[in-house]
Amino acid sequence: MNISSILKNIFPEPLGPVSENLTDELAASFFPADSTRLAHMRQACKTAHRLAAQMDYDAETAEKVVTAALFHDVGYSEKLKKTGFHPLDGAAYLAHCNAPEDLIMAVLWHSSTPIEIESMPEIKEIYSQFPGPNYDCPIYKAVAYCDFRTSPLGESYSFGQRIVELESRFGLDSIPPSIARKTLPYSRQNQQDFTRTIACAQGKTLPWIFCDIDNTLIKPGETIDRRTLNAINRYTTAGGRFSLITGKHMISVPHLISSVGEQTPHAGVNGSVIVRNGKLEVFGETVTPFKAIEDALLEANVNYATYVSDGIWTRAELTPKELNDFVMVGETLPQTGPTPGDKSAIKILTFSHRDQTEQCNMVRNLAEKYGMSCVRTAEDFLEIGPAGHGKHSAMMQIMKEAGWSDLNSIAIGDSENDLTMFGHVGLSAVVANAAPEALPAADLHIPACDDYGVARLLDALVDSAQNGCWSIPHNWIANYN
Repeated sequence: MNISSILKNIFPEPLGPVSENLTDELAASFFPADSTRLAHMRQACKTAHRLAAQMDYDAETAEKVVTAALFHDVGYSEKLKKTGFHPLDGAAYLAHCNAPEDLIMAVLWHSSTPIEIESMPEIKEIYSQFPGPNYDCPIYKAVAYCDFRTSPLGESYSFGQRIVELESRFGLDSIPPSIARKTLPYSRQNQQDFTRTIACAQGKTLPWIFCDIDNTLIKPGETIDRRTLNAINRYTTAGGRFSLITGKHMISVPHLISSVGEQTPHAGVNGSVIVRNGKLEVFGETVTPFKAIEDALLEANVNYATYVSDGIWTRAELTPKELNDFVMVGETLPQTGPTPGDKSAIKILTFSHRDQTEQCNMVRNLAEKYGMSCVRTAEDFLEIGPAGHGKHSAMMQIMKEAGWSDLNSIAIGDSENDLTMFGHVGLSAVVANAAPEALPAADLHIPACDDYGVARLLDALVDSAQNGCWSIPHNWIANYN
């Protein structure tokens, strides 16, 4: 007897209105419009769309992967609740919808279910009637991957970000993060399988690298050392692509762009500026209410610098230390005066040290008030930018323009403004000297900036691709203990 028949025997009546047309509209009908659970399901579905488009699935498998990702948590709906265990309730509903058997199996056993039922005797007894999960099934593998890479609020996450979120929500030593860590090895194997298959299908032996600059590639204000330049050259010669992506203005780093080459685009101002073949263009949304934000900062005695397409401006009287902070990181000094009215503001940097808790909270609240995002880019810099925009925006656009499979990519960084990249790439890496919010978020923990971490990773990737496609360097895999 198959899973569907067993479920129908256990639950003779459908748990909700059934339909064989498993659409987004149907999934949405089980949740309030503002449901975070629905947002999670939809984002998992978006990741599944990306995965399906880049894997060598046939059309039927691709459709099942996308549908299973969308409906994997439908059992959380109050309208479908029977046992209170959402994988079981969701699978029972899908059985009455006559969903494909492998899709039902993927939902029934998805993610950490095999581990969770061990502490649930009544549910485990029900599950004993079913065939166990098929870990090699592409639908099962894809749902596990997409679920783990999606936050409860519907954001793209790295595995590390997902575990950090669980720790924050339930506590460091609670059961959910512990279960996630036990599930992680299987998800990591999926990640390895997906990256390798995608790279081979694309005919690219190496991934696209998006690398932060300060404290990742170089010490702030320095040039790229010969060891690192040799590694970048070896990497690009072997077929990899390498792009700089930074919080700094691209007008400040032409010498670094020249050093690594202009064969690929580079991005700055946290994804708001892209440089292609030496030409700088503003990309994405802007900080429309910049004048009101500047006024509020000045009233609160918080000094700032507003970035526009071709320069940086401030009405604040910057202190010698604040000016020196710009000099130390090699950033163009702000011009004194109002932000030009004919220019679009693309970010507002505030001089807010991490230890200035009250001021930092004020800046973050101000950003939220005006519907903007807020990220830390250095110990002394807390920055306001367009909502939903970040380094990931430019990164994804660059790969889209190149026709590059975006899961065949690695982001390397060290700070909060790198986190959105980590959530979107195929693999993420932090240097050992990274900020505390970045360290637990990445897939790889590579050596520090001072220890040529980027160069060593590039060399390891080239070495791994000698027999075809690249492999994840497991000696640097984060364990999240």
